[in-house]
Parts: sequence; C-alpha cells; structure tokens
Amino acid sequence: MKFFGNSHGLKDVGSIGIANILGSAISAFFWIYLAALMGAENYGELSYYISIAGIATSLAFVGGPKTITVLVAKKIKIESTVYLLSITTSIISSIILYFAFANIGISVYVLGAVVYNLSVSELLGRKLYKKYSFYFILQKSLFVVLSLIFYYLIGPEGVLLGIGLSFLPFAERIYRGMKDTKLNFQLLKIKWKFLTSNFVLDLSYVLESQIDKLLIGPLFGFAILGNYYLSIQVLHMLAIVPEVVTKYTLPEDSSGSNTTKIKLLTVFFSVILALIGVFIMPQIVLFFFPEYSESIELIPIISLSIIPTTIATLYTAQFLAKEKSGFIVISSVISIIILVSGILSLGTLFGILGLAYSLIISDSSRALLLFIINLNEQKKSNNSPEHF
Repeated sequence: MKFFGNSHGLKDVGSIGIANILGSAISAFFWIYLAALMGAENYGELSYYISIAGIATSLAFVGGPKTITVLVAKKIKIESTVYLLSITTSIISSIILYFAFANIGISVYVLGAVVYNLSVSELLGRKLYKKYSFYFILQKSLFVVLSLIFYYLIGPEGVLLGIGLSFLPFAERIYRGMKDTKLNFQLLKIKWKFLTSNFVLDLSYVLESQIDKLLIGPLFGFAILGNYYLSIQVLHMLAIVPEVVTKYTLPEDSSGSNTTKIKLLTVFFSVILALIGVFIMPQIVLFFFPEYSESIELIPIISLSIIPTTIATLYTAQFLAKEKSGFIVISSVISIIILVSGILSLGTLFGILGLAYSLIISDSSRALLLFIINLNEQKKSNNSPEHF
C-alpha cells in the first residue's frame, strides 16, 4: 500500500503546494524588501494597522471562510446567501474604519479581503485545486506590484491599499457564485448554529494571530513590534507546507476521505522545519537585516511553535469537517487568554524574549487541549483513539 493511499491525493496536494510555495515566496520577498526599506519602527506600525484590518475582515465575514469550504464540499448551496451578507457587512465595516482612521487603505483592504476569502473558500470546497493555484499566484503577484507602487506614491498607507486592490480579481468568482446559486435564507437558518460557531471560531483565530501585535505596539513600542513581526514572517515561511496540507485535508475530511497518513507526515516535517528555524534562519536574518538584531533572539524560540501550530491546525480541520467547531472555539479562547496574559506578564519580566515565550506557550496549550478533546471524543464513540 502506498503511503498516501493513492496518487490522486498526492497530486492534489502538489497542485496546491506549488501554488502556495510560489505565491508565498513572492510574498516573502516583498515583506523582506519592505522590512529593509521601512526600518523596524515603520515596519512595526504597518503590522499594527494590518492587524486592525484583519480583525475587521473577520468581523465582516458571515460564518467564516471554513464554513464555505465545508458546506460547498458537502454540496450544500449556500454560497449566494453568505456572499450577499458578507459583502454587505464588509462595506459597512469599511465605511466605519475610514471615519475612524481616515485611512482608505484599511477600508479597501477589508472589502478586498472578504471577497478573496469567500472566493478561495469556494474554490477549495469544490476541490478546484488548479484554479485555486492560478488565482493564488495571481493575487500574490498583484499584491507585490500594487503595494510597492502605492507605497512609493503615498507612503505606508499605500501598502494596505495595494493589498486590498490585489484581491479584486476574485470578484469574478463572487459574481459567478451569486449567479449560479439562489438566495436561500431558510438554509441559512438551518445551518445557523454551524455558521455562528465558525464565525466565532474565525474571529477567535484572527484575534489569536493579531492581538499580540495590537498589544505589543502600544505597550513596547513599534520598533520592538517590527522585530517581532519579522520573526513572525520567518515562522510563516516555515509554515507553508503545513498550511498547504490543511487546505487539502479540510475538503477531503468533509467528504469522508481518510487523510491520517498525510497528516502524520506533515507533523514529522514540521519538526524538521522547526530545526531549520532554530539553527539556520537566525544567521540568514542577521546577515541581511543587521538593523533587526533583536529578532535574532526571537526567531529560534518562535520557530519552535510551528510544531504545536501544525498539530492544532490539523485537528482544527478534522473538527470542522465534522461540524464540531465549538471545540475549536474553546481552545482558541483559552489560547488567547494565555497569550494576552503572557504578553502582559512575561513581556514585562523578560522583555522581548518574554513575548516569544508567550507565543509558544499559547500555541502549545491549544494543541494539547485539542489533542485531549479528540481522545475524549474517540472514547465517547467507543472507537480506538485516532490521532487525526
């Protein structure tokens, strides 16, 4: 028996993987160039505004992106209804943000990000992996070009504007989805519990990934945040492969396919990636970014979090496929509480290293909690425990 069971799954993962690797590489070079161009303080301030835009995007997205992926994979025609509600709320959010910050970049970012997430979730739910790959690479390319153009034209605000505009090609998928499926608010009512759970889940996940930057900037200064954000970018680069697998396993799990072996391989690979982050990446960053010297201490610690993050992400996909998002919400909320407490306590006691410790403790706690919940669920169903 082949390790993956059949070559079809490997081919699909490869299709998504090539797109994510190319797209993420394009994005990584952009962020590297931008870090060198802007300096630590301005770079940190940019990450602060991106965090605000990210949270606003989550608030505007009805049901969260994984709702679309799961329900479309199950042939439930809910696209048009969710599209209409999400775009309406994103427009309202964009208007509020403009008056709050007088920053058109944040407003365009939120509207564009909602369109992007709706479209990508639908493509993955339909298992249109090649088409997803094309759109993904297109968006990343536009993201770099437009962000740099507007940065040189109007400054840091232009980066957000460029990112938002890079999402607009996905509007074609929204138009097609609304044209091909009818509005069905009754279906929305039937699936309301699942949508609500996933909305809270997505919001908690976004808060978990963004709240650290919202706190670090005002409390420790944007220069510290810039170093921290560069370290997070290194983590994101290392996490490309685990993210690829998750985008593949969610629709596959939703339709009943067995993805255990590929998940186990992914966890093993995350250990190798963590070692690369600990021993190799700090030297690379030190060579290219001498200004970001404080990030050299952060990167080895933060890189270790790729292991619990990978485990938690794979369990998340498994629970979502079973429409049991409540467990994920609980784990995310606990993780957020631990992260915030860590930043306020460990950050104060140990400085910038305390921020890194807070992140890895938070991520590890979430992975451990999901593991325990999974074991408990297996015992309830009288089945032998399955790791994924």
